[in-house]
Amino acid sequence: MIPVVSVQRMREIDELATRRYAIPSLLLMEQAGRSVVDEIELRYGSIAGLSMLIAAGKGNNGGDGFVTARHAAHRGAKVTVLIAGGKGEFRGDAKVNFEILQSIGDKRLTIVPSFEAGERSMQRYDFIVDAIFGTSFHGEAGGEQKKIIEWINAQVKSTIVAIDVPSGLEADSGRSGAAAVKADLTVTMAFPKPGLYLHQGPELAGAVSVADIHIPRELADEESSKIFLIEESDISRGLPKRPRNAHKHSVGKILVLAGSKGLTGAALLSSMSALKSGAGVVVLGIPSSVFAAVSRRTLEVMPFELPSTDEGTLASAASKAIDQKIRWADVVLAGPGLSRNPETMELVVRIVATMTKTLVLDADGLTAISADPHILRKRKCRDVILTPHLGEFSRLISLSVAEIEKDKINIARSFAQDHRVVLVLKGAPTIVAGPLGEIYINSTGNPGMATAGSGDVLGGIIAALAGQGNSPLDAAINGVYVHGRAGDIAREQIGEMGMIAGDLLQRVPAALKSLSAAANAGRKKS
Repeated sequence: MIPVVSVQRMREIDELATRRYAIPSLLLMEQAGRSVVDEIELRYGSIAGLSMLIAAGKGNNGGDGFVTARHAAHRGAKVTVLIAGGKGEFRGDAKVNFEILQSIGDKRLTIVPSFEAGERSMQRYDFIVDAIFGTSFHGEAGGEQKKIIEWINAQVKSTIVAIDVPSGLEADSGRSGAAAVKADLTVTMAFPKPGLYLHQGPELAGAVSVADIHIPRELADEESSKIFLIEESDISRGLPKRPRNAHKHSVGKILVLAGSKGLTGAALLSSMSALKSGAGVVVLGIPSSVFAAVSRRTLEVMPFELPSTDEGTLASAASKAIDQKIRWADVVLAGPGLSRNPETMELVVRIVATMTKTLVLDADGLTAISADPHILRKRKCRDVILTPHLGEFSRLISLSVAEIEKDKINIARSFAQDHRVVLVLKGAPTIVAGPLGEIYINSTGNPGMATAGSGDVLGGIIAALAGQGNSPLDAAINGVYVHGRAGDIAREQIGEMGMIAGDLLQRVPAALKSLSAAANAGRKKS
């Protein structure tokens, strides 16, 4: 997995690369600028004969831009370098590369000293490269830089590429000022930065490419914050392998406790998702009030009739029958569509406190424990996976969604550590927090997945993977990636608008197949 590093840690890594490995900082800047041009040509083809504007600030991000300009001109592009901050303020490596740029005398290179000096003559460019602020930005862009950012965003026919992070975006938090570059592509150096995946980051960064500038990986592995970006290769290697002698009871026996009167869809989606994710047997425990209706809608899931309250929800009288099924099961998924009936909520709390099998708790199951989340510390089962969206997590920890959003990673990490659980905090992006403080940021998925029932499909995937031998943490990491991949396949085939949870459900097998194929291809290469 790719380590995700903070701005401060990235500075330390740069210094360590120079001090420990004698890699000159000037060489790192050279690699960075060349990587930007490499990535542009990899994605968009040769830049020979095309026009490019590079808006360069006064810091090291601007220095990366100067190197980018030199390499782009060398490859045949017509390059204009716009100075965003005053050429007299350059220092260190940025100053060296600016002086090189001035001295080479390439007719394909034009340097414009300020936005005011060049605004009238600036034309439409095929590419605009943002090298104004980089990771150093905090607060609000002002003055000439703000004008340049606004002008860049108005160039709708140009492909906009940001170096490291879009200018106006805070690299650690993902929060942006009123003026921030909206890039089509961000080429970030050495390791991703958290802000590219949080708050406004995904919207502003566009596609994110991590450039290898030859900093030794072990320097990032020393990072104490333990934040990682989930990659396809991590998942393709980690999915359960089905042995040739497999039978239905050896590849995951899943008990799903879900559904109530008026909320049968969640039960069907979550239980079918577990089957489509490879589970051998899925038993769906549902109240008698909806047993007949659910039975008519499924062939493969095995409905299990349980006592019902007057409101059509699971009754406390179901406790004994549920205990028997828990003893049979490998994994229990509890919560989708259970309702908030007090008797049902009490039943869920008792299950959480007493069961010993792996538990995936979702939706109304999370609401049941929100009055006393400390029940998790008193539980008997070792392995618990919680899958809240922000609203459910807000109820669970008594903080507003806005408060959580301000420090989502650290709040999720703290909860998972304090309660010894795996926490899947659903959102854009979904993050997985492990009980030892690890954070994993998912890299798949799209806005079309913001639809009712999507989380029910995810719960089924995670339960199935845990039932097939994945550890709780691996089941969560693999599950969110597979879920997002199914959504991405759906987007390719039907688009984002109108995507529903059933579309995700139907594409889970295709997502698993594509990842298995990637794993096989990787094994053949090795």
